Amino acid sequence: MSSMSQFLPLPAVRRLLKQHKVDPRYAKRARSWVIFSTLIEPLRWIENIRFGRQIRNTQLNGDPVFLLGFGRSGTTHLHNLFYQDPQFGVVSNYQASMHAIALMGRSWLPKMFASKMPSKRPMDNVAISLEGPQEEEMAMINATDCSPLHVLNFPKAAPGLYDRYVTRLGENEEDLAGWQRGYMEVLRKATILSDGKRLALKTPPNTGRISVLLDMFPDARFVNIVRNPYPVYQSMRNMYRKTMPGAVLQEIDWDAIDTWIVHAYQVQMKNYLLQRSMIPPGNLIEIRYEDLDARPMSKLEDIYKALDLGDFERMRSTFEGYLESLGTYEKNKFEFPEDVVSTVNDNWDFAFEAFGYERLSPGQSPD
Repeated sequence: MSSMSQFLPLPAVRRLLKQHKVDPRYAKRARSWVIFSTLIEPLRWIENIRFGRQIRNTQLNGDPVFLLGFGRSGTTHLHNLFYQDPQFGVVSNYQASMHAIALMGRSWLPKMFASKMPSKRPMDNVAISLEGPQEEEMAMINATDCSPLHVLNFPKAAPGLYDRYVTRLGENEEDLAGWQRGYMEVLRKATILSDGKRLALKTPPNTGRISVLLDMFPDARFVNIVRNPYPVYQSMRNMYRKTMPGAVLQEIDWDAIDTWIVHAYQVQMKNYLLQRSMIPPGNLIEIRYEDLDARPMSKLEDIYKALDLGDFERMRSTFEGYLESLGTYEKNKFEFPEDVVSTVNDNWDFAFEAFGYERLSPGQSPD
């Protein structure tokens, strides 16, 4: 079983397996998931007994800073930059991987698993570490069955399962309550593990949840990062082809996955465009990945000033040092065959006007 959701509580595992059919080829993988969840269930109960009251009583240090953006739009780079600022706490790779027992295991689990963790992400070679930042959605799949990323286990459930907990979140009170319970548990544990710091959070599905987030955190700050739609589409296809096979419990129809990517961008980004006006003045800044890549210090300074995040000058040398440490990191390079350009043009046409990108003709490639 993939490690992405193997620490999910046993009752949640059982609910998911009851709701979604496992294909015969993956029956052994499903059994392994149940066995592992059964073995760690006593540890999860110990965690709840020892730390449950502390978790429930933990207050966030101010409303979070939410880093929005559709997947593969530069959200991880932006999150890593925020992580350099010691005023911010994050959901770490450690917490995301072992959320259920993250508090009881914080003195020994990192030592046990640090050597087993890959040094780079498989889809783009971005460096990762156990203590480094991770999107909270990866912790959610180890906290609750009310997470859209369980489509990584059950791809036949997309797009319905994904939309249920992203753009349609709030339509069903039971779904909303379940998601909020899991989300607040993740954020409270992150606050404890970050020694009470204000959280800087990055998870692409939040781009379609602005109304729900504002109900929970009315004074939250938001950074929305966008990227040229053509590489976004190709990069998403590449990511799922590298990450899904190790997690699924159902056969993958790659044409259906490509269709889902198209749909997810449509509904998520249109939802963002509809709801961004709900964010109070001064609490949102929108940037382009290409600008952050070309002029990182200038764009970071814009973010700090726009959202009143403190004196940027105190962080200048730290950011410069981190950017210099990235060295000659090579981004993935993609080709843009005619069918890719046509797919983006036919389905994501609204994004060119909304975000200021040039529409290509089949045969052209982005600069």
